[in-house]
Amino acid sequence: MTFLLPVLLAGALLWIPGLVLLLAAGVRSRLWWGAAPALTVTAGAALATVLHLLGVRWSALSTALALALLALALWGARRLLVRRRGAVAGAAPEGPGPSRRLAGLSALTVGGNVLLGLGVVASASRRMGGLDTLNGSYDAFYHLSAVAFLREGGDAFAWAALQGIYGEPTYYPVAFDALAALLPWDPVVSTNALMLACLASLPGAVAAMVAALVPDPVRARLLALCAAGAATLFLSTAAMGLVMGLWPIVLGTVCLPPAVAAVLRVRSRREGGRRGDVLAAVLLMGAAGLAHPSVLFSAAVVAGCVLIGHGIVALQRGRRRHAAKLLGVAAAGAAVYLLGSALTLGDMDLTRRSGLGAGELLWQILADSPRIPAVGAPFWPLAVVWPLAVLGAVTAVRRREAPMVSAAVALVASLVLGLVTDLYGPLATALVNPWYGARERIAPLMMCLLVVLMARGLAALLDGHPRLPRLAAPAAVALLGVTVVAGLAVPGRLPLLGSLAYTAYGVQLAPYVTPQERAFIERTAQELPADAVVLADPRDGATLYWSLGGVGTVYPTMASPITVDQRLIGRYVTDLDDRRLVCGALARERPTHLYRDTSQHAGWRLDAEASAPWEGVRGVPDHQLTLVDRDGPYALYEFTPPC
Repeated sequence: MTFLLPVLLAGALLWIPGLVLLLAAGVRSRLWWGAAPALTVTAGAALATVLHLLGVRWSALSTALALALLALALWGARRLLVRRRGAVAGAAPEGPGPSRRLAGLSALTVGGNVLLGLGVVASASRRMGGLDTLNGSYDAFYHLSAVAFLREGGDAFAWAALQGIYGEPTYYPVAFDALAALLPWDPVVSTNALMLACLASLPGAVAAMVAALVPDPVRARLLALCAAGAATLFLSTAAMGLVMGLWPIVLGTVCLPPAVAAVLRVRSRREGGRRGDVLAAVLLMGAAGLAHPSVLFSAAVVAGCVLIGHGIVALQRGRRRHAAKLLGVAAAGAAVYLLGSALTLGDMDLTRRSGLGAGELLWQILADSPRIPAVGAPFWPLAVVWPLAVLGAVTAVRRREAPMVSAAVALVASLVLGLVTDLYGPLATALVNPWYGARERIAPLMMCLLVVLMARGLAALLDGHPRLPRLAAPAAVALLGVTVVAGLAVPGRLPLLGSLAYTAYGVQLAPYVTPQERAFIERTAQELPADAVVLADPRDGATLYWSLGGVGTVYPTMASPITVDQRLIGRYVTDLDDRRLVCGALARERPTHLYRDTSQHAGWRLDAEASAPWEGVRGVPDHQLTLVDRDGPYALYEFTPPC
């Protein structure tokens, strides 16, 4: 299947609702266009809640109508405020309208962002094999099933959408899955298209972040374009989307840059701060959290560092009492965070330590090299970004620029958090619990702050300095441009990442499902009756019976059995010692068929320990099975329960 149309439609789904709401509300700040995906996520969560309460199905039509009503309500509220106040709400700070020069620069910036986004898609998809190619990562199978449940149940409310997985109302950030469920293709194509649209949207979100922090309108647009290019040089977000299947985090990463900008813009009234800045920061941080809670914690790190940054500047200006208050609040917030993380998030420490030395680990973090052995850690992609960021940080400290000093503090914090992911101990665990102890989930925070400071460094070069050559700024921009082009073109970066979980099995991942197995599952699913329920070790790939075939399964995801019935069936379905409990579980789950994979990629052969909860399913005796279909090592049977 061609990539362009599905990715463009997914991009429109990601951007247009937010843009419509912003235009309806009359917002005109430079932050607005980069905040569109974040507002799409926020509006989606709000509309999903309303539709859930009204009993209306979550669908493209119902969502579009609800969005239109919401936009109309915002427009009406704005008109009412205009009449009452006699002034235009949200008037543009740059004047009544952009000059022809600014309009041209804006068009150049937006066009550059679009081209960079398309370049990311072209590079990442070069070796994917097509949008209908299955992503073989563990998390991808979960989200394929989640999309199928959203479509089948017609409910995108975060506490109700995935009852089919958890067996009871359970909160899960379903923003990505809810958007993918609105696309008109099967779950594989829809999720792949939306994931690529998120990666393509990231340069635009980063550009808007920088534009929101630069006062001069001309320079803001030029630096925003440079920032958009720099955003393509970081690999962790692409790795999470293309290799690891962490798609909600990728969506959250698109929401993170405007949240970072909004938080950095917050300042006290004495320094010219406005209530609107605080409201924008809260709204955009909330949007990031709706995409995925880990991203909310990333934005919260910036918020804490804003207190520290302003405290440092206050010390520089001799305001010791004010600085002590700010630093005291920051310390108290850190203590509350550590205590809360230790008490409530202890089960989120799920990532194995790499065992790397401190120097090697720091190098990989500085180079933004993901935890993927097949991907190297060359420093050249960020060799221009880092020196400019250091220059920006030094300039900010010398000139006592609180927002940029805050960004520098937050950058250091992100590096420390990345290093802590490889440490043991309760304090280290509490620090990184919200990111599951995985440094690639923290890396987008480093990217945002590094690009902000890079832009400040470029601005310093544009200002000129007696010790620097006059062409320093053009030379830096040229070097950055060459690096961006090389970063998109080099086969060992985005093209390699795009292949590892799609077509290059054996380099990084072993396939849970081979193309032959997928074809068998899809074919046999079409032949099963409507009330069929398939029993299998889900790590054999049987979750596809539900996500692609629409056939019920006892285990719709590869996660360990969640409900009591699932645990009983998985381990004791052939155990005759306690028939009452097992038979009750079988009566409630009603399995009618059993699927087996005896290939070299069977779940128990890839990871016997992880497949242990289903040892009973694998031991079902032959006299309870009647062969329905077989293709080599893949077989589907009718299942006769033992009771």
